[in-house]
This record gives sequence, C-alpha cells and structure tokens, in this order.
Amino acid sequence: MGAASQKGRPSQNHSFRLDQDTIDGLHAISDKERVNVNVLANKALRRYVEYDFLAEKFGFITISKALLKTLFALMTEEQARDLGRKSGSEAGPGFVTFWYKKFDLENTIKAIGKVTSEYGRNFSFDSSFDGKTHVLIMRHESGKNASAYYAESVKAVFSMLGLECRIEENEDQVTARVDVLPTHALPHL
Repeated sequence: MGAASQKGRPSQNHSFRLDQDTIDGLHAISDKERVNVNVLANKALRRYVEYDFLAEKFGFITISKALLKTLFALMTEEQARDLGRKSGSEAGPGFVTFWYKKFDLENTIKAIGKVTSEYGRNFSFDSSFDGKTHVLIMRHESGKNASAYYAESVKAVFSMLGLECRIEENEDQVTARVDVLPTHALPHL
C-alpha cells in the first residue's frame, strides 16, 4: 500500500467492499457536488470515527432544527439560561474530556467548533485569535432562547476553566470573547 497525502494528512490506499446502492449514492453526490468520490468516502468515514461512534456512546440523538427551535420557543428565557448554565457546568467538562481526553481551553474550542458545530450541526461556527483574545461566533437561527442557552452554556464551561467569557447575543447569534490568561512567572525561592 502506498502512502499519499490528503490535505497534509498522511493517507493509505485501502479497499472496501460496499453495497451497490452506497456506491451509486456516492457517485450521484460526487457528480452533483463536483467532489471526488474518495473525498466523500473519507469525509463520511472520518465523521463516523470522530463523531458518530462516540456520539452514540455519549447519548446524543439527532433532531431537526425546526424541532430544536420549537423546543427553545416553549421555554422562558430564564429556563433556557438555567438549562445552558447547567449544561455548561455539568456536561461541558465531561463532553470535552470524552472527545479530546483533556479539559482545557484549546480542546474546549475544538469541541465547540468540531463536535457541536461541524458534526452536531447545532450552529455554524467561526473563530479567530489575535494572540490575546479568542472570538467565537455561533450562528444558530433558533431564536432568542437558543441564544440565551448557548450564551450561558459557553460562559459556564469557560468559567470551569477559570476564564471569563464576554458575551454578545441576538436572536440568532452568540459571540463569545475569551481572553487567554497571562503567564505568571514562578515565584523566586
């Protein structure tokens, strides 16, 4: 088997036996999206390895955005905030540790971006870092109570790391700003 590189990652050629309807589906998507079948297959397998396999063990289920929006609309804003605080403080550290083995700032941002956004599809996610402040933008289109939930959840999880999180929220978006802690010199003995 020869090794090749796909987007900077080492790769190997492997053969898999697939059902004909799966092959037909891959080719149909490949033609429609103008993406190589190998890229699609790799993306699907990567999602299974990085998310689906673990999500099932963590107890995640898939629901439609319309249902999620309806559930948030049935809550009061304070109920959504309480649920967000509880989720962030109780489930946040375990969630990050489950996926990335260590609860820290870098892995928390990865979990929000990769697991919750890209794979869980709860919201679209953008982030930037200027050397001092991480800016995280979560666009969800699920209403003000969803913003309240995500704002409180993010604040709570970063609080567990000893970090303050400044939040801006509107009907369909939450922006979080998290400053990196300054490095403290060790005391002289």
